[in-house]
Amino acid sequence: MAINLKAIKPHKISKNLDGYTIYMYGPGGVGKTTFACEIPNSMLFAFEKGYGALNVEAPVDINSWTDIRGVLRQLDDPEIKERFKVIIFDTVDKAAALCEKYICSQLGIENIGDGGWSTNGWSKVKKEWETVLNTIQMKGYTIFFISHSKDKTFKRKDGTEYNQIVPACPNTYNEIVRNLVDIEAYATVEAGSRKLIIRSADESVECKSRIKYMPAEVDFSYQSLSNAIAAAINKEEEVKGSDAVTNEPEKIIPINENEYDYDALMSEFTSLVNELMANNQSNAAKISAIVDTYLGKGKKVTEATREQAEFIYLINEEIKATLL
Repeated sequence: MAINLKAIKPHKISKNLDGYTIYMYGPGGVGKTTFACEIPNSMLFAFEKGYGALNVEAPVDINSWTDIRGVLRQLDDPEIKERFKVIIFDTVDKAAALCEKYICSQLGIENIGDGGWSTNGWSKVKKEWETVLNTIQMKGYTIFFISHSKDKTFKRKDGTEYNQIVPACPNTYNEIVRNLVDIEAYATVEAGSRKLIIRSADESVECKSRIKYMPAEVDFSYQSLSNAIAAAINKEEEVKGSDAVTNEPEKIIPINENEYDYDALMSEFTSLVNELMANNQSNAAKISAIVDTYLGKGKKVTEATREQAEFIYLINEEIKATLL
């Protein structure tokens, strides 16, 4: 389905926690999964089995990346959409490992770096990771990511070093997740006090918030974070006006559903080519130039895979716009 600019609506800021994509990390046993499972209408994608002693609304044991691929289409089911609003990735560290293993299997290699540029493994695994996470969000769900934590040493430009607490998820995957989320928070217990660090003035902890008026830290509980979000959005409402705020979770309404009917598009391409060639044989070179633009020089549309259906769509649209 093509982008429809007429369908664009103003974005309103949500006061509800389930309207935000959150990345929570911290040491094992601090209570991250317990916290996440308190979110109403949530489904737990359990990449590691850490929910045995918890009352979980909807645990889904994920043993391979193929399992993830298998449930993606089910997320379109109206009954599932009505029941669930949030998908919990527990943990994103394990999910990343399964994604990498999946691509290695596709390429017939043991380690993602094997083969160098000939396999381009890292590029493929990054694309797969981004595609699945973006697909879940574009279906209208928010994601709650959980990761373990680790200390990491960084070097400044002047050569001095400093330590920072960061998610244990490998950097390639971690950066993609960070770009998606509204809040990244570190869960910790200090002197018997459990808290979430959301802003770190001394940069000793990796964290962030896209919600402007969020405090630096809150008590480590679902209710405390929910209250902090509501208070921050109330402040936003004072500044920007009530029309910019909603009490309902903001849904991602895809103006481009990225679903293309491969067979229909191939049939349309054939019809277009037949019509153009019947009118003027010189159109062959123009058609080839358009195909080259989207599939690469010398490629044929008949060689395009189903995963490349979007390119066939673009080819058809350009042919109709420029040659008919």
